[in-house]
Parts: sequence; C-alpha cells; structure tokens
Amino acid sequence: MRAVVVIPTWNARSLLTETLASIAAQTVPAEIVVVDNASTDGTAEMLAADFPHVIVVRNPCNAGFGRAINRGVQEVVGADVIVLVNNDAVCAPEFIERLLEPLADRRIGMVAGVLLQGSAPGLVDSAGIELDTTLRSWDMLWNRPAEELAHAAEPVGPCGGAAAYRADAFMELGGFDERFFAYWEDVDLALRFRLAGWGCSRAPAAHALHRHGATLGAASPAQRRLEAYGRAYVLAKYRVARSGFPMRLKIAALDWPVLVIHLLLRREVGPLRARAAGRRDGLAATPLRAPLELATVGFGEAVGRQANLLRLRLGGALPEHFRDHAAPGDGTPD
Repeated sequence: MRAVVVIPTWNARSLLTETLASIAAQTVPAEIVVVDNASTDGTAEMLAADFPHVIVVRNPCNAGFGRAINRGVQEVVGADVIVLVNNDAVCAPEFIERLLEPLADRRIGMVAGVLLQGSAPGLVDSAGIELDTTLRSWDMLWNRPAEELAHAAEPVGPCGGAAAYRADAFMELGGFDERFFAYWEDVDLALRFRLAGWGCSRAPAAHALHRHGATLGAASPAQRRLEAYGRAYVLAKYRVARSGFPMRLKIAALDWPVLVIHLLLRREVGPLRARAAGRRDGLAATPLRAPLELATVGFGEAVGRQANLLRLRLGGALPEHFRDHAAPGDGTPD
C-alpha cells in the first residue's frame, strides 16, 4: 500500500524540521510532499539543505490548509493512501504503519490517528471527530487520559492533523472544500465521505505529539474568526437549521454565548462578521443532507462541555497551548 504524506506549512521552520525528522524515522516507507504557503522564515532553504528527498510545492501566498492539501495531492500519482500530518506534530515511529492497518477493511475510507498533547503526553488532544446533535464537532477524548482510547467508540472522521484517506475516494469527492481557509474543513470532508458510504476507524496506536495551534495560535483572533466562519458555513451548507425551530434554538444556545463573549469581553467584531460570511457562502454552496444520525453527543452534554471549557478558561486551567496567545507575527493569515 503506497502512502504519501502531505504536510502544509507556513512560517514554522523549526516545527516542520521535527515533524519531517519523525516521518523519516517511520517503520514503513512513505513519500512526503510539503506544501509551503509562502513562508518567509527560511523554510525553503531548510528543506533543500536537510530534506532533499521531499517533494516541495510552493504557493505564491498563504492559501490556507485545505487548498494547500489539495495542491499537494495534485503531485501524488498512483498513491493508495493520502496521509495528513500537521507541521506541529511529531509522530511516533509506528505512526504510519498503524494508521494504514484499518484500511485492510475495504469499507473504511478514513482513519483517525491519535494526537497527544505536547505539553502533557499522557492526555489526548484529539482521537478523531465526533458530532453533537447540531452538527457541531468535538475532538474525541480531548484532555482525557490516553488509556481511555481502548474503550472509545469509532469517530465520525479523523482530525486533519493526523489522518489517512483512501486516495481514490479523496479525489473522487473533490478533496477539501476550498471555501475554508482553516478549521472545519476536515469535518466537512468527513461528512462527505460518510454520505458517500465510507466508514471511519481509529488507529489507537498511531500516536503523534501535537503542539496544538502552534502555527496559527490556538486562541488567537485569527483562530476565532476562522472557527466562526467554518461553523456557520457547515450549518448552512448542510441546511441544519431547516430541520425545525427546536434545532435553531439549540444552535443559538450553543453558539451565541461564545460570540457574545468575543464581542463584549474581547471587543472583537471579527467572529460575528465571519459568522455572517460563512452563512452566506454556505447557502450559496450545493446543499447537502445533514447526517444528524451520526451525532453521538447529546445536546445536554454539549452544553456541559461548553460550560466546562469556559470554566477552565476563566480559571486559567486550560492546557498551556490552548490559552490566549497570538500567532507568529500579527496572528492574521495573509
């Protein structure tokens, strides 16, 4: 099974160096494509000097995550599997070998790896994507001990930072929706795989340490805008609110308190504007059926998770890499 690893990057030379070194040390061979989103920090020179075997695709500007992946996949000819790894993840030696194992089942089109918290390797950062009843996504087992992986249900899809997709299915479905700059594109792709009849499995032994948000900023203004856009785009594209007034109330209860906090406490109008833009673009997209039957997180549990995140944030108890900080530079994508 021929696997090709595609890694998008932007101004993260030192992080990328560690990621590539971990891929070079894998127990099974894999080709590597790095898509450089117009980095200005010496990334191109580092790749040429230290990793000459890597295929490098250079974008003229920062095209974002999904577009970069799609561009990299265009360089892949004859691959069986596309493996995605974030440039802020360091993979265990058996990461790719374990990630490929579930694909022996022809019903499986996607495989989720396990991202562990870089600052606390015993805790999970993401074990794949799960959905609540409003089609909101959650990282499975976030901040839970890694031992719980043994008893966890299968995810809806993989997190784009540690994922494997059947190459033919990925290309047939058109890859990532390029309306997304970053965040939520992996959720949308997982939904389209599911609607096409593909299943997803987790590879619980495919581990990578993740410095979450180290490139863009896990709680930066840019992240908040992109998160608001992606959520609204998915809601509109899948026509979730059209399932009835109770659904609209649930969406409002989950989403609007966060937007109000951004507005009142942070004085940020950006997330509200991004929310409106996402809704507009989602309604303009080809509508898809909302696969609400995939939801495993009830509304009450989703509210509880939201409240817990707020409690951790206000108490300063979030993992270090989730605390408010700006991305490199001014934190705003080009």
